[in-house]
Amino acid sequence: MLSFFYYIHIQQLEPSSLSFLYAQGQSSSNTVVSIPKGAANPEVDITNLSPRQWYDPREISINVNGTIKWVNNDIEPHTVTSGIGGGLNSLLTNSQGKPNGLFDSGLFSAGDSISITFNNSGTFNYFCTIHPWMEGIVQVRNISTNIPSYPVDRFENKIDDFPIYNFTDDGSVEIGLSWTPVSIMTNEPITFIMDFFEYPENSRMHLWPYNFVILQNGSEIYRTTEITQVGSSTQTFAFELPGETIIRVESAANESSFVEFGTIVYENPYNLSTEFQNVSNNSSILLSPLTLVYIVYVIIIVLPIALVVIIFLYKKKKI
Repeated sequence: MLSFFYYIHIQQLEPSSLSFLYAQGQSSSNTVVSIPKGAANPEVDITNLSPRQWYDPREISINVNGTIKWVNNDIEPHTVTSGIGGGLNSLLTNSQGKPNGLFDSGLFSAGDSISITFNNSGTFNYFCTIHPWMEGIVQVRNISTNIPSYPVDRFENKIDDFPIYNFTDDGSVEIGLSWTPVSIMTNEPITFIMDFFEYPENSRMHLWPYNFVILQNGSEIYRTTEITQVGSSTQTFAFELPGETIIRVESAANESSFVEFGTIVYENPYNLSTEFQNVSNNSSILLSPLTLVYIVYVIIIVLPIALVVIIFLYKKKKI
């Protein structure tokens, strides 16, 4: 698997540096990705844009034999590790992400940089093992295809305003959706990024249960229930088949309140296979996120009230 890369090079902005090679070689093209200040704190909206750019830019495309340089402009150390991160949902699930072993920078500190050269085509997801909500994508291309390099709707028209924002049918919630990579192809993980706002207050909806549903070619192929974190959430899915696709986001408390977003999934021309498996938490856990929210509310609200009543009755009996 190490044949994918020429070398990894870690460099401090000061004169001293450390490097270790996967193979000999140099590359003339060099593209920079910044890790912004505040990336270690998931509650900080780094760019005031959506989706949040934990790696800026989050998605980047290069040609084969191109080099990407990650610069740590944060005040904490980070990693660049191939695999699927935990997303913002990791704040609730404590997911640490799943490295796939293709590359791993190890920790590099504030002010340091790390460079990786890619010598094979494909789509490479990566994340920070210390802060698993930080996720990025590298697309390495060496052949021309008819697949657009921009997001499209269900009619294959270019989506100019991305993320897309829609209201639920009752007008109470506004949901924004984007995805990376922006060109959706089969057999590679696609991360869907969502932001949730309560209308008309326009405030972020924290701990709001929702259903994430995918319909393809007229049939439902995936459904899971999650809870928003700091008004945002992510879902990762790998498509087996191409075709017209609808992304549906429902209120978990009222499935008739929903929004839908349409797009197209294209056949992957790179003959890639993925080890990522689509797993719905509806079948993998006994308690749904909505039930967990109710339990939390009971603990926060009901138990203190019950404790006050017990203390009051105890003191009254003493008197």
